[in-house]
Amino acid sequence: MTMAFQALRKYASAVPRAPSCIKILPEVANALSAGRPVVALESTIVAHGMPYPQNLELAKDVSRILRNKGVIPATIAIKDGVFRAGLHPDELENLSMAGEEGRAIKCSTRDLPLVASKHSREYSSEENTQWGATTVAATMRLAHAAGISTFVTGGTGGVHRGGELSLDISTDLIELSRTPVVVISAGVKSILDIKRTLEVLETFAVPTGTWKSDEFPAFFSPKSGVKSPATFGSAIDVASAYLAGRELGMANGMLVAVPNHDPAGTAVETAIQEALHEASAAGIEGRDVTPFILRTVAEKTGGDSLRSNMSLVKRNAEVGADIANSIVDLTFGRGKEEWAQSSQLQSSSHKPRVVCVGGAVIDTVAKSSAENEMIIGTSNPGSIHVSDGGVARNVAEVLGRLGSKPLFYTAIGNDDGGRGILARLRNECGVVTTTESAYVSEGVSTAQYLALLDHRRDLVGGVADMEALSQIPVPSMEELRGVEFLVLDSNAPVETLTRAAKNGVNAGTRVCFEPTSIPKAQLLSNNHEFLECLTYTFPNEAELFAMAESLSDGVVFNEGQNSSEEYKPLKHAASKLLSKMNSENPHIIVTLGSRGVLLASKSDSSSTPVFKHLPATAMSDIKSSNGAGDTLCGAFIHALLQGASEEEAVRFGQKAARMSLDCAEHAISPDVRYHH
Repeated sequence: MTMAFQALRKYASAVPRAPSCIKILPEVANALSAGRPVVALESTIVAHGMPYPQNLELAKDVSRILRNKGVIPATIAIKDGVFRAGLHPDELENLSMAGEEGRAIKCSTRDLPLVASKHSREYSSEENTQWGATTVAATMRLAHAAGISTFVTGGTGGVHRGGELSLDISTDLIELSRTPVVVISAGVKSILDIKRTLEVLETFAVPTGTWKSDEFPAFFSPKSGVKSPATFGSAIDVASAYLAGRELGMANGMLVAVPNHDPAGTAVETAIQEALHEASAAGIEGRDVTPFILRTVAEKTGGDSLRSNMSLVKRNAEVGADIANSIVDLTFGRGKEEWAQSSQLQSSSHKPRVVCVGGAVIDTVAKSSAENEMIIGTSNPGSIHVSDGGVARNVAEVLGRLGSKPLFYTAIGNDDGGRGILARLRNECGVVTTTESAYVSEGVSTAQYLALLDHRRDLVGGVADMEALSQIPVPSMEELRGVEFLVLDSNAPVETLTRAAKNGVNAGTRVCFEPTSIPKAQLLSNNHEFLECLTYTFPNEAELFAMAESLSDGVVFNEGQNSSEEYKPLKHAASKLLSKMNSENPHIIVTLGSRGVLLASKSDSSSTPVFKHLPATAMSDIKSSNGAGDTLCGAFIHALLQGASEEEAVRFGQKAARMSLDCAEHAISPDVRYHH
């Protein structure tokens, strides 16, 4: 058993279940129980660290940064006497206003039992909610009690200037000496004595280092003139050191200081020195010093200090997310037999009913303004949005949101973008990935796709960088035994898709194919070995014609659209394709945009295909068509798993697709999950 896994065992045995007095947000509790990364966030910075609404904006930005890297945020606070690990959005907003309204008190470790006993645990209105805003020390203590090992903040406390006489030393240093949490900050606050703070941390045996620098930062400035005790070159370095300490049974935490390279740093440092003199002259001391300094410096610098403070917290969140992910990766992610046997994600005892193989892609969607018709050949006003995409990934997300728990095979680059895609699929959608199914490709970036939509939200064109997908792994016949559906998109090489399809057929699995694009549809339709494996395929109108024409030596099928027989060219093309597919009940689901879906089916007892047109419900405002077809595909397969007929499954898929058509922010609407 490896050191990292032993460290986890000792860590798990050393930390009891979260005390009943701590209320953990279900999202946070689920992530912790599944071994997924969680980062704790302090509440003092929200309630007292900066004014409203900038504090709320920062809290939302930090949460977004963490989630984009596959990490669940958990704000630590005390609400009406109850210790909390994780807050709902409305609670976070209430907390952000509580400081200025006098409803939040600053709480260090010593204050925790006092605040908990003082406030009522009975329901209170939003206007009367009383908050305990936790400092670094209190946040560490509650985070550790909740089972969270990584904590992101702005700056930590330390030894105050003149501390050799006053003995004014922050509890943060004491807590670092006795609570095993990795604290990521911009160093100790610049109003403190940095050199003496590092000496105290050394005395308390707290591993301390700077992120990619040999000089310890001065909070607002990366330069302090003080040499750092250690340098961390990567998140893996931090995670390895943390796990090694846990293996040794060390109870202390770790401090990772991230230099703030915001250009306003020098001016802010000058203002801090001036504010320190003013605080001393006014007799301000103790816990009141920091809020006074921050307010005064903000005034002196015209807001530069606030902007720099917000910038450094966001940077700390980026580094903290990488560290949290690395701790999980080192503990669970290297094919350890112990984890493979115990993890729900990799357990063979939970055989998936659906396997999806294909692209995991970073989608960038550029939309022309809906107010003006798009002009080709020049710049157009509009909006640009980045999200997770890839046809197989989209289908897997739909299946996961609907509860079908598919296993996803793909390849990503060794980068944050790819890791984030997989983490969000696991954490938010219930999609399963394993170290065997998700190949990490060195030397190339995670696949990216750029789509251009016109003013009607129809696709004008796109550009794809899919080199990483050439290394998508092939599920073996053994791995596909017992699987009911194998879903393939055309992003993998033809050889990969053919092998996967044949393995699926030999394992008794129904093979489904999403063509993805016209060129890829034509390429694969020329592969008869591949086509004869297919039970279901989901082309749009143009892709169907392209596939049929490739099978007929270029014969044009889309002529005669004005024929008296409705959809005659489509039916002719579908019949040609059905004749080359799996001989046992093949089906083609042709998506026709606003005209609905044409379902073409053929039974093994008849040579004549059966067609059914299912019209679409009219929509007055389509926000994006980018993921509608993939939504229909995933929902169709989910419905079949529930025992629906093909016609019933199409109708269910159309309902789900409408949700994605009404979603501007994502290819797949998060609302799909509510329509099982």
